[in-house]
Amino acid sequence: MANAKTYVRSRKPESASCIRRPWLAAAICLSLYSSLYACTTPNYGTLQPSSEITKIFENNQVLSDHLYYYSGLQGVPDAIIGVHPNYSLRSGRWRQIDFTVLTLKTWVFRMTAVPLIKPQGAWILDPDGNRIGIWFAAQRHTVVRLEADNQIVVVPPKPPDLKAVR
Repeated sequence: MANAKTYVRSRKPESASCIRRPWLAAAICLSLYSSLYACTTPNYGTLQPSSEITKIFENNQVLSDHLYYYSGLQGVPDAIIGVHPNYSLRSGRWRQIDFTVLTLKTWVFRMTAVPLIKPQGAWILDPDGNRIGIWFAAQRHTVVRLEADNQIVVVPPKPPDLKAVR
C-alpha cells in the first residue's frame, strides 16, 4: 500500500464569463420586469404639505376657481378638498358642496376644535408635480391617482380615532 498512488482530480478554474452569466440574465430579467411594471402602473400624484393652503382654510377663503368636496359628516367633515375645474373628481365617498364663507368658517372651526387633531392644508399634485387641487384634513397622506381625460381619484381619509379624546 505504500506504493499506491492516489490521484486527485484537479478542478479547472471557472472562467469569469461562466460566473457572470447568471448575473447578466438576472439583470436583464429585472430590467424587463421594471419596464413592463412602469407601463402598467397608473399615474400617481401626491399631497404636498402647505402652510399657504392651511392659511387659506383658516382664513375662510373660498377659491372661486375650484370645485369643493367633503368626506365624512356634513357638519364635521374628515376632509375638504378643492379641485381645479380642468380636472374632474371620481367622487365615490366625496360629496360636492357649494361653499359659502360662513359654511367654510363653521366647518373649519369644528374640524380644528377637536383636541389632539390638527387639520392642515396641502396641495394635491398630479404625477408631474402640477397643482390640481387643495386638501384640508388631519390626515397628511392619501392616494392620488390621475386617470384618463383628467379624471382624478383622491382617497378620502379614515375618520380620526377619537377614543383617547374625552
